[in-house]
Amino acid sequence: MHTKQNYWLAKRSNFFYGWIILPISTLAAFFTSPGQTYMVSVFNPSLRETLDLSLTQLTGAYMFGTVLASIPQTYIGQLADKIGIRKTVFIIATLFSLACIFISQVNSLLMLFFAFFFLRMFGQGALELLSVNMLPMWFRDKLGTVSGIKNVAVNLMIGIVPVSILALISIVGWRQSYIIAGTSVSLILLPIVYFFYINKPEEIGQIIDGNRPSTSPEIEVLETPEKEFNLKEAMRTRAYWILTLGWFAWAGIATAITFNLLPIFTAKGLTEEQAATSFTILMVASAVFQIVGGVVADRVQLRWMAFGSLGLYGIAIGALIYIPVGAVILVYSLILGLAQGLWGGLGNTVWVRYFGREHLGKIRGSVWTAGVAGSSVGPFLMGITYDLSGDFFISLVAFAFVLFGLAIAGIWATPPETATL
Repeated sequence: MHTKQNYWLAKRSNFFYGWIILPISTLAAFFTSPGQTYMVSVFNPSLRETLDLSLTQLTGAYMFGTVLASIPQTYIGQLADKIGIRKTVFIIATLFSLACIFISQVNSLLMLFFAFFFLRMFGQGALELLSVNMLPMWFRDKLGTVSGIKNVAVNLMIGIVPVSILALISIVGWRQSYIIAGTSVSLILLPIVYFFYINKPEEIGQIIDGNRPSTSPEIEVLETPEKEFNLKEAMRTRAYWILTLGWFAWAGIATAITFNLLPIFTAKGLTEEQAATSFTILMVASAVFQIVGGVVADRVQLRWMAFGSLGLYGIAIGALIYIPVGAVILVYSLILGLAQGLWGGLGNTVWVRYFGREHLGKIRGSVWTAGVAGSSVGPFLMGITYDLSGDFFISLVAFAFVLFGLAIAGIWATPPETATL
């Protein structure tokens, strides 16, 4: 694929081209929806009815498909480092479109397992990984703020997905709906990437952040890497392991609690309708605090964001356990929303600021593997604990202690040039 064709807009503009990359990154993140839990879950009743599956069979196929889908993420990131994000998006988005068509044709549990594997590997894993790696190629000093803007837009866009897909299923059926979703990725995302996406500012004679002086001298001095780390070098640093364990735990715990949030709230005495409102409140709170997290990431040392976000998440779980029923939804949602905002700001900036851009895909891909794997393990562990004890208290307390421990460890997640194993 020759890249000259996508320079026409850059050559005709006199502004920093990173502001074009921002909406492309946002759109790429939105088009991961067919592989994300919030969209797949809308199809679950249709899948169970069509294939005559039990809930255990359905969730088991989803869990094992997700676990296996986590494994290739490091290599997909490495591919992006080698041939560029633009070409890699073409490969992944094309395969993702085919995966959507494949699930529309499933007629057995085995086929469904492979469909989940492909959807999670190419959508929830690879395409999302590529979308988050787009902005660090263009922004450094303002990366947190720009990423926060993107996350708000994505949250608002995905808010309409479940309702829209449900309506589409009622009109054309679930199989045709997935075909439409897959073809939309090819017909909309691929042309935009082909004509407008550029891998790095150096390709068009610009520099990262545009030709502007840094407004965050402390961040530039303390958290711009003196060298470009490869994965093996990154894995020798203390920060890599503290942060990766944090990603594994966050993904596992967040997925486990979200999966069981309705029964957790109803066990406290709330109705299902009241419990369901927590998702709306949490979505709004998360959107607002994404901007806060992005701004903070451009102004403080990132290790304090690790401490704050993980610690606040532990406090949110404490609120879930101990806050009286009348206030638990609001308090839990606000604290968790702030935690997610800080965590989002950290995740969008720490890897490129600590380890550089050259091997960002492979390094972040390895972290993606941990996160995707954690998201499949967390609900399973919480389910076992519930079956053995009869309630969620033990698992929630254990989750809170894990988060507090990782929050304290986060203080030592300092830039790698000053802290290696």
